[in-house]
Amino acid sequence: MSQAKGQQEEFVETIEPEQPRAMSPNNGTGRENKPKGDQALQLIEEAGHSNILTPENNAKVLRKIDLRLLPILLGIYFLQQLDKSTISYASVFGIVEKANLHGQQYSWLGGSIYLAQLVFQPLVAYLLVKVPLAKFLAASCLLWGIALTCMTAATNFGELLACRLFLGIFEAGIAPAFIAVT
Repeated sequence: MSQAKGQQEEFVETIEPEQPRAMSPNNGTGRENKPKGDQALQLIEEAGHSNILTPENNAKVLRKIDLRLLPILLGIYFLQQLDKSTISYASVFGIVEKANLHGQQYSWLGGSIYLAQLVFQPLVAYLLVKVPLAKFLAASCLLWGIALTCMTAATNFGELLACRLFLGIFEAGIAPAFIAVT
């Protein structure tokens, strides 16, 4: 096919439901044979919308995703980055004295989150393939929030270290999951 210079070929895709193997109204089980198509396509057809995908429709869907999903992802990522820096703010407000930290304990609190992320990355990579992304991301964010909330009740090095390790474990999967989402 030859195209005029400057013109771009337009692709219009259609989604066709999968055709049933047998169209018999009753297969002996008392149930009708229904076509085994995509459930999302059936829902679209029941709502009376078109199943033709055009570049305009694709752009509209992408814009909706960008306006609704990305702000949530950016907000969560911002909170995680803020959490990583709050340990330095806590030292200014006296966490070292209140939790009786001495020696390298404060340094371990700062680095433990990264150590936990490094150790749990292989498990996270495995889970991202085996578990549905939405469930994995929801569980990771929820457990990360719980671990962060528990950190407010920690009063000594052991409790603080445990909370920071759990924060690192649950944070390990969030950035890779965000990449998979986008």
